[in-house]
Amino acid sequence: MHAILAIALGAFAVGTTEFVVVGLLPTIGADLGVPTSTAGLLVTGYAIGLAIGGPLLTYLTRRVPRRTVLIGLMVGFALAHVALALAPTFQVLLVGRVMTASFHGAFFAVGAIVAAEHARPGEEGRAIGLMFTGLTVATVLGVPLGTLIGQATTWRLPFLLVAVLAVAAAVAVWRLVEPRDRSADPRASRRVDRPALGLALATTVIGFGSQFVLFTFLATFLTNETGLPSAWISPLLLVFGAASALGTTLGGRAADRWPARLLPAALAALATVLAGIGLFGREPGIVVPLLFAWGIAGFTLSPALQARVVAAAGPENTLASALNISAFNVGIASGSFIGTAVVGLGQLAGAPLIAAALTVVAIVPAVAGSAEILRRRRLIAIAATSAGSIGGGQ
Repeated sequence: MHAILAIALGAFAVGTTEFVVVGLLPTIGADLGVPTSTAGLLVTGYAIGLAIGGPLLTYLTRRVPRRTVLIGLMVGFALAHVALALAPTFQVLLVGRVMTASFHGAFFAVGAIVAAEHARPGEEGRAIGLMFTGLTVATVLGVPLGTLIGQATTWRLPFLLVAVLAVAAAVAVWRLVEPRDRSADPRASRRVDRPALGLALATTVIGFGSQFVLFTFLATFLTNETGLPSAWISPLLLVFGAASALGTTLGGRAADRWPARLLPAALAALATVLAGIGLFGREPGIVVPLLFAWGIAGFTLSPALQARVVAAAGPENTLASALNISAFNVGIASGSFIGTAVVGLGQLAGAPLIAAALTVVAIVPAVAGSAEILRRRRLIAIAATSAGSIGGGQ
């Protein structure tokens, strides 16, 4: 458990830095002499670093013991954040963001494998869920606090604080993660259940990304469509974040207990909630509790999706784990793009229904993946029965 908490601390540092720049873009742009629209490349560059640099860095370190990789990634993450805090130009800051995103992607990929390795048999999903809780807590606490500090002092200070968090995470991993872990097995890619992995990645992109059609413009929806005062937005986002943390925890535990049924059920629940927001968007008394339900249903998916990829690719395959981290971000970017198009057409009120429809689409690969899991279980059971019969005959 302590080893998993050490990894969760790293996830907290990683999650804080991903979105803390969003609230600081005007300040950064003014200080470095670039328009806010250009400063927005710091968000885009981070997404690119996650999607491309994360898997690449994971592949390059595949033969290094995983505990060593996690420590090295956090040390590199800390040094990169010192460079971000001292960046003299926007170009240096942008390159640094891409680098830190690469560390982010690789850390989550390897961290999920190490968390599963340090869990008790049958509790791998719960361990991955606990790791993801670090990311959720960062969204609820780290990002708002970092933004507040940056606005009150200088945008450079939050990066230094994240560097301190990363050093603390590196020390925690060094002290608490047992040095028994192995490097990736080069033969692991040959043992991948490719159909199951492909279905899992498709479910991640479509199912997790679908909710960002609305989430990207959630504040605008709540004020313009639901009619809530702008002062309510921050408290409601805090409630949503708390529900997300609860969903992440529940998702990890449920993935262990119902590995085949959880994803279709969670996606069906998410689609129902999003459709409810679309149908009753002008009723605050309905939308607010649905927002809490959305946080639970939507973020139950995170550990469940990662656990399914680990099951499909095997616990040795860190590259497959990294590809799912990329899939999360491809889904987020795709959902945000669709949401932008919908809002651009003046159809903000329809965003929840479009998100719900995409979530329903994701149920197809989720169900197919569940069928693949059940098929593999039957094959394993048949093989075990046959081996027992042969042994008994002898």
